[in-house]
Order: sequence, then C-alpha cells, then structure tokens
Amino acid sequence: MNYRNFYEFEEYYSIPFSEKKYDEVLNILLHANELLPKDEYEENLFELMIDESRVYTQTNNSESCINLIKKSLEKGYPFPLHWPNFDLLRNHPEYESLNNLNTKLLQQIKENSKLEYEVHLPKSYDPTKKYPLFFCLHGDGFRCNIKNTSWYWKPDALLEKGYIVVYPQSSQMYFHNSFGWLSDPTLSRNELRDCYEQLLLDYSIDETCVLFGGFSGGATTSIDMAFHNTIPIKGVIALCPGDYLDIIGLEDTKKLAERKTKIVILEGDQDTDPVVQHLLKIFKEVGLAHEYHINKGIGHWYPEDLDEKTLKAVEFIVNN
Repeated sequence: MNYRNFYEFEEYYSIPFSEKKYDEVLNILLHANELLPKDEYEENLFELMIDESRVYTQTNNSESCINLIKKSLEKGYPFPLHWPNFDLLRNHPEYESLNNLNTKLLQQIKENSKLEYEVHLPKSYDPTKKYPLFFCLHGDGFRCNIKNTSWYWKPDALLEKGYIVVYPQSSQMYFHNSFGWLSDPTLSRNELRDCYEQLLLDYSIDETCVLFGGFSGGATTSIDMAFHNTIPIKGVIALCPGDYLDIIGLEDTKKLAERKTKIVILEGDQDTDPVVQHLLKIFKEVGLAHEYHINKGIGHWYPEDLDEKTLKAVEFIVNN
C-alpha cells in the first residue's frame, strides 16, 4: 500500500509502535522510500530518521542508532542528542566525536537562521480593501515549523471568512527543522513585530483586527505578545499555553483589559497546565474578556475540530 503523504504514513506505523511491535515498525520505516511519493520521502527524511532512532533506543540497539546519527549528520541534519532516550549512547566510543560534530553543525546553521513566514490570501483578495490578519504560531521543539503547523491548524476556514493567514517560523532553531520561540522571548517579539511591519507594507491589512493564535510555545508567545503590546492585538487563541506565563500579574492584566484585548484558551483534558488556572483567575479578577474550553479525549495536542473552535473563538473576539 502506498501513501499520499507523510502524515498518512506516520499514522499507519504509529499503531504498531504504540503496541511495541518494534520489528514491524522498523521494517515499515526501512521501506519508506517505496511507500511514499519521492518528494514526501525526501522532505520528511529527518522525521523518519528520528522515528527509526526511537526504535533503536527502545530495543537498546546502540550500534544501529550511532550509524543512523552519522547518516543524519552527513546530510547536514543536526540531531536532538540532548533527548533522554539517547542516554544509552553516552558511553559508546564514537559518541563524543559525534556529539561535538553535531554541536558544531547546529551552531553553524543557527548563525544563518532567520525568521521565515508563509502568507495565505483569501481567494477574493483585493488590495483596495482592508483584511483582518491571523498569525498562527508553531510550538517549541521537534517538528515545530511552518509545514507542520499549517497541516494541523489549516488556514482554509479563516480564508473563507476573509482573513489573511500568516505562518511565521522562528529563527530559534533547536535542531534540524525544529524551531521555537521561548528560548529568547525578546528576540521572538522583535521578529514578529518586524514581520508584522513588513506585512503592512506588502498587503492591505485592517490594523484594528489583528489576531494571534498558536500551539504550546506558540500559544505562550501569542499571549506574551499581547501583554507586551508589541503590536496592536485584538485577540488571542491560545492552544495549550503554559511555560513562563506564571509571571503575569494583576497590573499587566488590567492594562490588557483596558486595551479590550480578548483571550481564548483551549487545552486537552488529559494534560491541563496549572499555569492556565493562574491566568484564568487573574482574568476574572480584572474583568478581562476571555473564554476557556477543554478539548475532550486528548492531551497536549490539536483537537480534530480545531476549525470549528477557531471560528467560534474568532467570533467571540471580534464581536463587541
């Protein structure tokens, strides 16, 4: 059976992986080049390598894992060797040299890394009219980038409502094809502000209707952007926020409420964050307009009905 894209293929082999059928998973992964279209295989080769490495670490196959990391570095893909599952490699005679090479390669790539962004325009886009803008931010870590965010949080529903949808990708690289916002929040604010200012030059944007949304670290950053008033934000849709937001206090929240910014928070019932309850308590105390929704049956992830929930959140934010 052939698969149209990596996401279908991943769903297929994730089942035996969850059942700890590692020989079966490895056999599937080693035939990925035959089961996927060529462009999908090449574009997702690093992700396939990561999952292959997980099989090796689960089965204590250090030698095969070391050889796989060599292959990754030869292709110019820095590996997440800081992950705990690679602890079994620490005493391997080749680990130190590979780790040094990995660190050097990552540093070289980081030096040239810049914020990128992808713009989606409504079909009826007319530069003589003004359009609301929605920023959609990726999370922090593995596979956090434009491609994966736009797959799980698709632009279509908002495009149909006349929004310009933008997917920014942070310059802060953690390892190959994996980025984040939280390692340097100040840099993130500056990059997103510069991106916004460039968008104002290139597109016809309604500056009174700028919304931010994001997942995980992107949700945290979206809320952070609103609190710092980096750009005029009408509302935020935060999916699974958390880290660092416990420093938010009453005075800053009062200022945000005075600017009439609205915030919608969503998180899975299987992985709620205590920081969210801290935020909700402060929001209520100062009268900041907000909504809180639980996504049933999932943890720290995108709900299947995200399109519907996004549109309801947007309706809450834009309606007076």
